[in-house]
Amino acid sequence: MKKFLLYGYGGAYNHGAEAIVRTTVPLLRQLGGPILLSTHFPEQDREFGVDKLVDKLIPADLSLVPQERAAATLDERESWARQIYHDALSEIDENTVCIGIGGDNYCYPNWHRQAIFHKAANTRGATSILWGCSIQPESIDCRMEQILRQHDHIYTRESETYRALLTHGITHLSLQSDPAFTLPAQPVPLPEGFCPGRTAAINLSPLVLRRQDGLMAHFLQTAHQLLQHTQALLLLPHVTMPSDNDQAALTALMEQLTPEEQLRVCRPNTPLNAAQLKYLIAQCELLVCTRTHASIAGYSSGVPTLVVGYSVKSLGIARDLHMENWVLPLEESQALTEKVKCLWQNRQAIRNILTAQNQQRGDGFPQLSLSISPSVLYPN
Repeated sequence: MKKFLLYGYGGAYNHGAEAIVRTTVPLLRQLGGPILLSTHFPEQDREFGVDKLVDKLIPADLSLVPQERAAATLDERESWARQIYHDALSEIDENTVCIGIGGDNYCYPNWHRQAIFHKAANTRGATSILWGCSIQPESIDCRMEQILRQHDHIYTRESETYRALLTHGITHLSLQSDPAFTLPAQPVPLPEGFCPGRTAAINLSPLVLRRQDGLMAHFLQTAHQLLQHTQALLLLPHVTMPSDNDQAALTALMEQLTPEEQLRVCRPNTPLNAAQLKYLIAQCELLVCTRTHASIAGYSSGVPTLVVGYSVKSLGIARDLHMENWVLPLEESQALTEKVKCLWQNRQAIRNILTAQNQQRGDGFPQLSLSISPSVLYPN
């Protein structure tokens, strides 16, 4: 019997990563076989019930990360990474299907962490799949291209990455939506002060604040602007990792609002999982966000969504939904308030388009279904 090893996952405090697990595991259950999850923070997964979805959590040894970061060469970093993920890598044999669920992990300098799982799968006769990925085209150098070519199959979640891989002669590809599009919303009590249909939402991450000077000031003006039109403003975190916590960015934003404005701000009452966060987003009049999976929750709920984006994933996902006009490149963030004004003016038309697309799409993009082909999983 095949077993499935999911890797490229940090922990459930990244609710986008959690959403991918929640929507991928049911697909694998249909195929049979135990499901193992490599994770950085198993305590987060237990807090949000991810441990109940899979058969085994396999923690990484993060105590070795400083040595990995200090390594002088890529080969040395890979060597340390193999020690960090030793327990997960030791599970790989010829009956294993290794599935990289890290989304955009190949966009970052530490993509070697993904490569070591693929190399182990390749060496030991396992199946290697890259699932729901986005890859910055300019990041694909010769070394990365070689790794990508060796995968048994790559499922890209947007057409920008799909075309980039085709350009490099990589053809074992499928284009289909990020699995998080299919996440069912889970109803929860609304925060105090939340007015369904009359509340706008803002999601803001420390990651983009670090990348773009002056961005906080633009989001502050946006908050002022939205409060002029709506009854309430929801500040919504989507990642709460210790080193990258949206709560910190949103608190800093709230503290700059006037006391009168703060009375109309609401936040989730308790930590919510990805499906519960999606439910809150679905009740909003519109969404301005920086996190990819916050935008996916918005799009798939028919909520007019503006994304302040910094990579191929934002534009690619939006373009495939004909929403590219509502992606603002990070370096153009000075235009945020004007863009939000246009979003507000066109919100009903955008909602109609998204609703129609969601009805047509079902599980995936129009004309595409969300599936993992058994012929890929069981090539022999």
